[in-house]
Formats: sequence, structure tokens, C-alpha cells
Amino acid sequence: MSGDSPELDLVADFLAECLPFDSLGESTLRRCAASIAVRYCRVGHCFSVDDGAGLFIIRSGAVDEHKTDGIFQRLESGESFFIGADDGELNDRFIATEDTLIYRFPEQAFLQLRRDFRHIDRFFHTRAARQLRRAARYRPQAGFLMQSVASAMSKKPVCVSPEQSIRGAAQMMTEHRVSSVIVLDGDHLLGIVTDRDLRSRVIAGELSPALPIREVMSPDPLTIGEQNSLFDAVLLMTDHRVHHVPVVNDEARLTGMLSTSDIHLAREDDPLFFVQRIKRLNTVAELQEQMRRLPDMFRQWVLAETPSNQITRLTTAVSDALTQRLITLALDELGAAPQPFCWLGFGSQARGEQLLGGDQDNGLLIADGASDSDMAWFESLAKWVCDGLNACGYDYCPGDVMASNPAWRQRLQAWRRTVDNWMHNPSPNAVMRVSIAFDLRPIYGDRDLCEQLQTHMLQCSSKNTIFLAALAENVLSNTPPLGLFGRIAVERSGEHSHELDMKKRGVLPIVEVVRLHALAHSITEVNTYKR
Repeated sequence: MSGDSPELDLVADFLAECLPFDSLGESTLRRCAASIAVRYCRVGHCFSVDDGAGLFIIRSGAVDEHKTDGIFQRLESGESFFIGADDGELNDRFIATEDTLIYRFPEQAFLQLRRDFRHIDRFFHTRAARQLRRAARYRPQAGFLMQSVASAMSKKPVCVSPEQSIRGAAQMMTEHRVSSVIVLDGDHLLGIVTDRDLRSRVIAGELSPALPIREVMSPDPLTIGEQNSLFDAVLLMTDHRVHHVPVVNDEARLTGMLSTSDIHLAREDDPLFFVQRIKRLNTVAELQEQMRRLPDMFRQWVLAETPSNQITRLTTAVSDALTQRLITLALDELGAAPQPFCWLGFGSQARGEQLLGGDQDNGLLIADGASDSDMAWFESLAKWVCDGLNACGYDYCPGDVMASNPAWRQRLQAWRRTVDNWMHNPSPNAVMRVSIAFDLRPIYGDRDLCEQLQTHMLQCSSKNTIFLAALAENVLSNTPPLGLFGRIAVERSGEHSHELDMKKRGVLPIVEVVRLHALAHSITEVNTYKR
């Protein structure tokens, strides 16, 4: 990562809020940020020297540190761990317990920083400092701390009865991917059990996991009201050195759970946290509420003079995350897919060039082994997801280019025949469909299916000069918006009369010219800038 870029600023700003980097000057922070490598790791990833040597800083997600006798500690956003080039086989194993975004500060750069700054070296060297680092959390900005606890809490905490076994409670925590459970007797809040309790009281205390959970719970836990601010919550957690606080309403009834991870995710102005929160929401209504915040975040990016190609990538990352979450929720509702499939993004989503207010352009690519009854299942999936996208602000496509339309929901062989038909009969309608479908990208599922279809598309298009000529004719029909004497020509009629349509007259002609050359030369990249 290098240069004067928004990504560099994001990394530097994040480091400035993490111990011990918060003590460094701006120029040093930017130099550190420039050397950092960014990687996204799926849940279950085991970190090793194969990932590179250096200090691994957790941007979002969580990593469990394992010792020979089990889990030692859970590291969350803002915390770090070190893997040296000479470590070989690690006695301590670091495993991502959630999908995790990692910043890796290379070993040599990290060691040089320690040589240059004695207090940094002391922080990572002394035992007391290591303990502080485990307890320290990423310190968020003050502005967002004024929002209510209810806006950030997890609304469906995992609850167990006091007679539930320790093993059963731990299994529920694993299944729901949470780091705590609440112990309830009816509506009465009895206690709380966290990962740390399981480590210190069960594993270290050598207790039987068959014992009831009440034997190891922290009784009468601290609580906080829904309408309290996140600032109040941070003070409470800091004063009492806890990372989980049950949330209650005015009648003292449990309504949620607030953890330090939830506070990190409440940073609405950070697209990484925005996307991470989408992945944790469990209903379409919650996703709708989250997506209503996107226009304000978009406005902040514009006011910050973020380059347009960066803004479109960020907006596309949001729509990708939303689509993926909707598919996951649909699978929870409908059951496992009967055959491999790939959800396809077309048009601007595929190119990574989405803005606000766009409609849907998507399709469903299904393995050839799918039976007719399997296809009925995929019809239900398509309807579930397309309806969810529409509810969250991505309108139904006016041209019906959606997976809910059977023409855009086919087996691989049927997709190939459709492409062949477009190629051999380059009518205006076929050219219009190609302009959408030939910009495609896998959003969820079996990427190999998408690659097979794209390979077929490129092989056909690069050899078909008649088809390419039809595409070129379509490109040339969109003339530049210039009138007599080179003046800018505006729309003469319609809703936008006397206005300049920047998308139709400015952006699309460039996109189409670049696509034409990409198809002619079998270029697999779909983003216009990269093409």
C-alpha cells in the first residue's frame, strides 16, 4: 500500500486509535500504514508464517489464541499478535473465529519501528505491557459515541437456563458465533458467562463441562439501559474492566447485549465496519434499517473528496455484502441448496461501479445436474433475495434482468446456448442484453461456474467480428453531448429536460467503448478503470 490514497488514510487513522501506535506522529503513522499489507481471512483460518512474518493487527473480526491446553485468549479489533519468520511451527496457534480483516505490519518494518522508538519496544517487550494490550481495545471516535446503546446492541442475545450444562452453553456460543451467553430464570437475569469465564473457570479450573452453567456464571452482572449512550457504555466497561454488558429496558427486562465488538461496528462513517455490521444482521427489517444510513455515508465520502472510482468500489462492497447476507438468510429459511450455484452480479455491480439509487441487475447460474424440482428450489431462492434487495433500496429492474426471471436463472448449458443465440443474432435487443450480461462477476457461490460461463462468452465474442461490429454500432449511436459550435447539448424533453444526463452522455459511452475492446481481446477484467 503506497501513495496518497484514501485507503492509506483509513489505515493511518485506525493505527492512530490503537495502542501503542496512538503515541506516534502523523508522518510516522503514514509511513507505517504505507508498509502494511491488507488481507481478508475467512472464519477458521489458521495463521502461520505462510501468511508472512510480522505484527498482525486485527481491523475487524476476532482471532483466538490457542495454547497447548486450549483457548488462551480472544483478540478483537485493535489488538495484535506477532509471527516471526523463524517461528517455524507455532506452539501458540492463532485461528480466526470470525471472518477477519487483518493488517500485517512486515517483520523488518516492525522491528525497525521498535529500534526507533524505545517506548514502542517496551510496550511489546514487557509482560505488563502485553497484559495491557490484551485488555486494551480500539478506541473509537467521540462523535458516534453519542448514539444510543439500542442502536448498536445485539438484539437477539443467546440465553440459557441456569441448569444448562457448561458444554451445552459452549456449544450454543459456538453455533451462534458469540462470545457470551446470558443466564435467565424465566425473565429474571441471573448471570452472564463469557469466553474468558470458560477459559479461567472451566479449563484452567479443571471443572467438568457437565456441570450446570450456574456454577461458573458471573452472578448479578452489570446492566445498562437501552437509551444510555455508547459513551456511558464505554465508561462502564472501562471502569469495571468488562467487555459484555446486558441491555435492559425501563422495566428492567433484558432486550439485548452490548459488547466491545458491537461498539466497534457502530462506526457508521467507516465502510469496513458498515459492511461488517451487515454481515451480522439477521432479518430483512434490520438490513433495511442499516441501509438507510448509506446515503449519509456516501455524502461523507463525497465531501471528503474521495476519488469517484474509490466511492463506487465502496458502494459496490456494500451491495455485495447485502446480497451475500440475504442469500445466507434465504439458505437458513429454505435449507441447503440441492446443487452448486453461483449468484451473478451484472452491469455496474459486476464492474464495481455502483452509485446510489441503482436498480438490480443479477442472475443465477446453476450446475447442470439440477433437476426440475431443484430448479423450483432455486426459483424460491431468487424470489427471496430479489424481494429482499428491493426492500433494502435496490429497486426491481425495469427490464426484468433479475434472477427471479427464468431467462436469467438457468443451468450452465442453457446459459451457454443463450450466449450463442445472442452472438448469432445480434439484434438491438441482444446487444442490449450483452451490454449488461457480459459484465459479470460472482457474488456468492461456486466461482468456477461463473469462470466457465465467462470463458465461453469471451471465446465466442473475440472471434465474432459481426457481433463486435454490432456492438461498435451501438456505441457510436451514443454521440457526445455537443451541439452547434461545440456547446454542451442538454436533454430537449422528458423528466430531465434542459439538464445534462451525465450517465447516459458521459459515463456509459466510455464504459461501452472499453467493454468493446475488452471483449475483442478476451480480457477477463470487468472493472472499466482496470480494463
